[in-house]
Amino acid sequence: MKTDNKPWFWIPLLNFASGFPYVIIISVSVLMYKKLGITNEDIGLYTSLLYLPWVIKPLWSPLVELYGTKRKWFIWMQLLISIAFLIVGFTIPLQNFFLVTLAIFWAAAFASASNDIASDGFYLLVLPKEEQSFFLGIRSTFYRISMIAGNGLIILLAGYLEHKYSDNTKAWSYTMIFVGLLMTLITIYNFIFTPKNEINLAENKEHHHQSFGTIFISFFKKKQIVIVLIFILVFRLGESQLLKMLTPFLVDPIKYELVQKTADSNEKKALYLYNTKVKAGVKLEASELQLLYSKLPIAADTRKEKKPILETQPKKGEEYNKVNEARIHFVDELITTNGNQATIHKGGMGLETEDVGLIYGTFGLIALTLGGILGGIVLSQQGLTKWMLPMFLAMHLPILGFILLAFFHPSSIYYIYVVVIFEQFGYGFGFTGFMMYLIHVAEGESKTAHYALATGFMALGMMLPGMLSGYIQQYLGYQNFFIWVFIATIPGLILSRFLIFPKDFGKKSEEV
Repeated sequence: MKTDNKPWFWIPLLNFASGFPYVIIISVSVLMYKKLGITNEDIGLYTSLLYLPWVIKPLWSPLVELYGTKRKWFIWMQLLISIAFLIVGFTIPLQNFFLVTLAIFWAAAFASASNDIASDGFYLLVLPKEEQSFFLGIRSTFYRISMIAGNGLIILLAGYLEHKYSDNTKAWSYTMIFVGLLMTLITIYNFIFTPKNEINLAENKEHHHQSFGTIFISFFKKKQIVIVLIFILVFRLGESQLLKMLTPFLVDPIKYELVQKTADSNEKKALYLYNTKVKAGVKLEASELQLLYSKLPIAADTRKEKKPILETQPKKGEEYNKVNEARIHFVDELITTNGNQATIHKGGMGLETEDVGLIYGTFGLIALTLGGILGGIVLSQQGLTKWMLPMFLAMHLPILGFILLAFFHPSSIYYIYVVVIFEQFGYGFGFTGFMMYLIHVAEGESKTAHYALATGFMALGMMLPGMLSGYIQQYLGYQNFFIWVFIATIPGLILSRFLIFPKDFGKKSEEV
């Protein structure tokens, strides 16, 4: 079957293969590590550092530009990513799994960033320019669908396996093996269906003589480059923090509370110690503190049930306080307040793992798809000038929904569905406009490398705030954190009004 002139055959899965590894490495890993006992501080810091390959990918983007075909690059990179995910699945049961899997994710991140460079360049070179604005919506939609597949369907699978095996290690090991196999099938599909007669549309012939440095210098000579780079860096300032803390917000308990009745003798001793000495403000001995920290019955109140926070035996090489962070923090609060704070409100929504996957994998997926397709249609018909501000507002205003959830904690899960639907539709619609602007930034010579530079700065704008997001959330609490996230979107909106680009940029030519 000849597919070279049929973009619907290859654009969807090629862009799915670009977004899917990204969401597994950057987003799904957050929930995986949380479920495997890693602290929030370590999760926030190290998973944000996984952004780095996307930040520095412009350093090797000219190699993709100047050597080999884009098709060979993305096929090989997708194969490496598939192998990496399989290895992660097999190494999760190891005692030092955190360091090992981080190293493998790091390697997969470099391969994924290289895959992005090649895929973006392939799209710009193979697809006629007059069709790019329409298919940008399709690209953006399937890229985001891949993210929903990760944050939705893959997490749903992990939640199902958690309940089936009552063993988070086994559940996530099997989940990551499945991810590796799925990525392998996608790679095979792209090998078969992507056009094989890649032509550089007169660009390669003109620019193979360019040096590595010349390509970089030409990017920084572009019009308005200073304001453009500042805009790219700050536009996702709010989103970068939202994405890191949204999953913890949804799965964190509504509150932790002291359980006053128990049949366990050691727990009864800990309760007696609490009622006699802690409430009286008596200084406790080391052995008494150890009893409280390990045996005081504490429950996490989730949306469905109360789950006891039991003592967890740390794995070899892990610190006790990292494994028992929630318990230790609660007991510390009880001692500090002389037992007057028998409930600690966490402010989370108390969802199960599969609840998160179900919400994002059903209605969220539909909303995202409709938003992305609509974004591509309006851009192709009326251009970016008319739609930039409405698109950016549609992308950021749904954050108000998370503010309302954090303040009111509605009992019905359907309120969460409504917020997610609006957020996903707005994201699909608005992010199409942002990516269209990045294509404008890359216009001209060496567009593959220049597009990689633009997206590299975008990744830097995601990495730095994401590294701090956990600490900011802990300091502000979820309610004030989401308010801060909303405020953080304002600088990007203001800067967007000063950007200069052709009036009808993105509009489909009427001659086509």
